[in-house]
This record gives sequence, structure tokens and C-alpha cells, in this order.
Amino acid sequence: MQYYDFEVLQGDDVIAAERSVALDDSRAAWPRVIGMAKTVDAPGCRIRVREQQGDTIILIGATAARRYPSLAAAR
Repeated sequence: MQYYDFEVLQGDDVIAAERSVALDDSRAAWPRVIGMAKTVDAPGCRIRVREQQGDTIILIGATAARRYPSLAAAR
């Protein structure tokens, strides 16, 4: 089990976060990314996912994530 931090960014500011989310692997992050994107209505927001070590493994615009629900099938 690995732990990931999910953040919603507006510019350089973190406006929402879920910390230390346990997942089997990084591919399991996509459904959560898409779910978070669906809750964001402010323009220009991005979703960032970081590994335990702090490295960014996913960075995608919230609008782009909402438009590609097939990303959830990437698991």
C-alpha cells in the first residue's frame, strides 16, 4: 500500500487537499482525480497528486480531467 496526497490548485495556492490517501498503486489515483475535478467550479484549477516522497506523479487541469472520464478506466 502506498500513500498519496491529492491537491486542488488555483494558481500556486492549494484550495483543497486530501492527505495520505492509501492506494494500491498510482493508477488507482485516477478515479479520485476525476471525482475531485467534478467538484471544482473555479476556472483555471489543477489537480496534483504527489507520492509520499513529495514527487508529483499527476498534474492535470480540472476541466481536462472532467472531459476525459475514460481516464477512470486506466486502472
